[in-house]
Amino acid sequence: MTFTDTVMKIVSSAGDPITPQEIREVIKKDHPEFYGTQSHIRNVEKGHYRDVDHALLAQIYAAVRTHKHFFCDSNSKPMKISLRTNEMTKSPERVELRRQRRQSWFSSPVNAAQFEQKIRDILTNSERYHEAYYKAETFRGPSLYFHQRALETRQLPGSLTHLEYVYATLASWGMHRMGKRGSKMQSFDVFHRSIERLQDRLVEAQKFNFRKMNDQNWTLLKEIFEGLNVMASGASLVGNSKVMHHILPNVVPPIDREYTLWYLFGNKTIKNDFEREWGLMKKIISGFFIPIVSNREFEATAMRWIAKKDEYPWDTSLMKIVDNLVIGFKKLLS
Repeated sequence: MTFTDTVMKIVSSAGDPITPQEIREVIKKDHPEFYGTQSHIRNVEKGHYRDVDHALLAQIYAAVRTHKHFFCDSNSKPMKISLRTNEMTKSPERVELRRQRRQSWFSSPVNAAQFEQKIRDILTNSERYHEAYYKAETFRGPSLYFHQRALETRQLPGSLTHLEYVYATLASWGMHRMGKRGSKMQSFDVFHRSIERLQDRLVEAQKFNFRKMNDQNWTLLKEIFEGLNVMASGASLVGNSKVMHHILPNVVPPIDREYTLWYLFGNKTIKNDFEREWGLMKKIISGFFIPIVSNREFEATAMRWIAKKDEYPWDTSLMKIVDNLVIGFKKLLS
């Protein structure tokens, strides 16, 4: 029986929703083979967790958040875990509740507490996730080359050279798929014209400091977001954030479905609506990324990584490092 199967059995036997801490105690008592494993011991020795109890708890959280059969009620502290059932899926009340919850995730004002656990996770496990990211060696070749060149030429955001590198970066990052299916980018001319109209705003936004963002700064970023025209299909959040990151890497991170949305919300859905997409991007930046990069200890560690360009070529900015850590978290689960 796998670890996830064991957790499912414990949750099923509990009858009522159960906390991760309660699951941990049952594992320690009835399933000792999953407690104090070599993996737990190694991670404690490396300083990723303070003790094996903490290591086991982290494994439980990862299992229940990523497996589709678990339902995590985060409205209670600590959260309560139950199993999804056919009745839950079919119940109109349940469907409506889940729809409202997804909608509130993407459209409600920023709530610092909403990302508190995620922020703490990244800050606590940054070394571990960073190691996992580079150990995976998933992204190399043109995706790295064009990313670096786009950043190196960003001081002239409207230049043909810079925009060609940005355009090539997005294509190499999977934003344009050949054939009938998959995401599609606009022609380069359409993208280029949209940037030309925004050039003055982009130059102004390059002066922004993530620690000093105000309403005026956010309004300007919104104008840039709404003025970009890079994606020909689907929602604009992912494509626009990646364009903005390569022009404004100090204040805008790259955001995607597979890692960012999955990690923060457990949901990859984006409604194709500019106002809602901008609201979601602002929430993610101000509620998750900025609190992490504003942490002085994190910044000191990140700057050491940035200084080692040959060893950590993807550590190109504080915002990108947080993105790398989120990817690293998922790589540990695969």
